[in-house]
Amino acid sequence: MKKKILLSAAGFLAAMFLMAGFREVVWYRFEMRPVVGEKITGSIYDLEGMSRRWFSEYFDQFKGWSVPYDYRITDAVINNLEVLTDLETPYVEIDYTVHVASANDRIVQNLELTGTDRRRAYSGQMVIRWEESGTDTYTIAEKLRPVQYQIRTPEFQEERNTPQTEHFQMRTDEQMTYYIENGVLYVTYDGGENFVEVPEGYEKVCTMANGSYNELLPYNSYLVTEEFTAFVTHNSLLYSRDKGEIWKESRIYDGAYRANVYVSMTDKGCYVTLAVDRSLGSDYYQTFCSQDLETWTAVQSPEMGWSNLTCSFWTKDGRGYYAKGDSLSMTADNGGSFQEIEIPEAVEITSELGFNPFDTVERMYEKDGILYAVVGQGDDGDYVKDGKLAEALYESQDGVNFSFVEEIADDTPEQAG
Repeated sequence: MKKKILLSAAGFLAAMFLMAGFREVVWYRFEMRPVVGEKITGSIYDLEGMSRRWFSEYFDQFKGWSVPYDYRITDAVINNLEVLTDLETPYVEIDYTVHVASANDRIVQNLELTGTDRRRAYSGQMVIRWEESGTDTYTIAEKLRPVQYQIRTPEFQEERNTPQTEHFQMRTDEQMTYYIENGVLYVTYDGGENFVEVPEGYEKVCTMANGSYNELLPYNSYLVTEEFTAFVTHNSLLYSRDKGEIWKESRIYDGAYRANVYVSMTDKGCYVTLAVDRSLGSDYYQTFCSQDLETWTAVQSPEMGWSNLTCSFWTKDGRGYYAKGDSLSMTADNGGSFQEIEIPEAVEITSELGFNPFDTVERMYEKDGILYAVVGQGDDGDYVKDGKLAEALYESQDGVNFSFVEEIADDTPEQAG
C-alpha cells in the first residue's frame, strides 16, 4: 500500500514537471505580432469600425495560459477612438485600457503602457494608418505615438517655423546651479568660479516642442549638487554622480511630451514626473521612480492622472507633492492614497491688499529638515513690490500643515542683453 502511494506521488510530481516544462517551451516560442503589417477586411469608409474589430482581434493574442506573463492580459478595452483628418491621409487614434494578468513590470514596457491608479490596469495610446492592400483588404502601414502624429500637423509645423528663444543672465545668488551661454548648458558647483559643460545638454534639455529653446529651466526640473546632478529631457534623465566628470542618460518613457518636467532625489530613489498625454490643450502627467537609474516604474496616480501641474516635488523621506495652481496634494505611501494639503492665505498681505494675489504653488524644497513652498501669482500676476513680482514663502515642520513665513521677490533672472 505504501509503495502504491509513493508511486502515485511520484507520478503526480512527474506529470507536474512535464506540464511545467511544456508550458516553458510554449512561452519560449511566443512572439508578439507587430502592429505594422496587420491585415483586416473592411472599408476605407468605415475606418472606425474596421479599427475596432482589428483592436479586439489583435489583443486576443495576449490572452490565455500559452502567453508568458511578460505579455499576458485579461482584457483590453477602447476608451476613445477618433479618425484624425489633419493630414492628407486619415489616421486613427486609439486610447485604451489594458488589464494585465499579473503584477509584472515588463509587460508595461513590452506593450508600451502607462500606469493608472487601478490595480493591474494600464493605459495605452497609438495612432495607426490603414493602406489598401487588396480587394476589401487593408493593412496597417504605420504606427505612431500621438506626439509623433501631432508633430506632422500643419499647425505644429507652422508654430515650429517661428521659434523664439529668450536668453537670461546667470543666477549669481546660487552656489550650485546651471548656466547657458551660446547654446551650451553648463553647471557650476562654486558659484560661477568654474563651469562644467553638460554634453549635448542644450539640445536634449532645452529643446521645446516648437523648435525653440527654453533657457530658463523651472525650479524642481533639475538638480545640481556635488553628490547628484540631473536634468530631465522630455523622456530621459541626464545625470552625473561625480560633479560632471561622467554623464549618463537613462530612458524613462518613450511616449512623453515636451512640457514641464520635475525631478527629485529621495532616500528611496529618483522620482521624475513627465507629461505622458495631451488633450484639448492640457498636459497629463505620470511620475516614474527608479532606484538604480536604469529601470523606471510608474507611480500610482488618480484615475485621470495629474493635469497641468505647476509643481511636483518628493521629499527625502519619500512624500510626494503635486500642485496645480493653489491646489496641493500629498501622498505618503508612494501613490497609494492622496491627501489634500491646505495652503492658508498670507493674512498679513491679503488684509492690506484686500485680495489674495498668491494662487500658484511654483516650487518646493527642503532645508535643514523643514519643507518650504513658494506660492506665486501665476501667469496673470500683477502685484509688484520694489519693482519685482512678489511671492509668498511658506514652511512646514510635518509636511502637512503650512504657515506663512514672509513675502519674497520673484528671483527670475533678467534677460541677457
